[in-house]
Amino acid sequence: MKKKLDLSTVMSLLHLTVILSLACFGTALLTLSILAIPSVTAAFVIGKDVIYRKFDVNDGLLRRFFSELSAQMCMMKYFPLQLLIILQTAGIVGAQRTGMTFLSYPMLICISILTAVIIYIISYHIFFSPKPTVTEVLVAMLYRIHYFLIVWIVMLLVTVLFGVQLMGILLIFGEALLLAVEISSFLGVMGFKKLKNMLTDEEKEFFGEDVLKKL
Repeated sequence: MKKKLDLSTVMSLLHLTVILSLACFGTALLTLSILAIPSVTAAFVIGKDVIYRKFDVNDGLLRRFFSELSAQMCMMKYFPLQLLIILQTAGIVGAQRTGMTFLSYPMLICISILTAVIIYIISYHIFFSPKPTVTEVLVAMLYRIHYFLIVWIVMLLVTVLFGVQLMGILLIFGEALLLAVEISSFLGVMGFKKLKNMLTDEEKEFFGEDVLKKL
């Protein structure tokens, strides 16, 4: 019985990873990254169910994703941050074409930091306040900075290694990466939420006393 349950869990996670990766990164790719933030937000909403162990593999995953995508279009208000990433990317291309490759390194770091900030904004939006300000998110990041550093390092690696091959991998297994950074940013946001004494009874029960002390 235990092995059967374990196999079922593995297959459910594999199903979640592949379908949600195709939906999330496929949407971002087909819209030329315009809907990247709402797409990741929709994936994070479903990821929240995974974190709280409420995910049901029998739910219509694609229907749920596109329903959440429509509901999270409000996150387009953070598109200016994404626009900065696009401009930095254009700057990297320009630096490489003019032989000034050394200028691309600080821009790569800026892109990874901006991407990590967007990840935190999405997590804050889902797990704390539906209308976060960038200032609130920055404070939450700095309060438990080690969680932010984990997200930033992952985003830095993705930024440095980004290419056609990596995009292909993300289309199949990108949800695993998203879930990893979501968990890290989730813990950071929950630590800040605990500081403000705003954890719900459900969240306190989910973490338990031992984990709450470490948040």
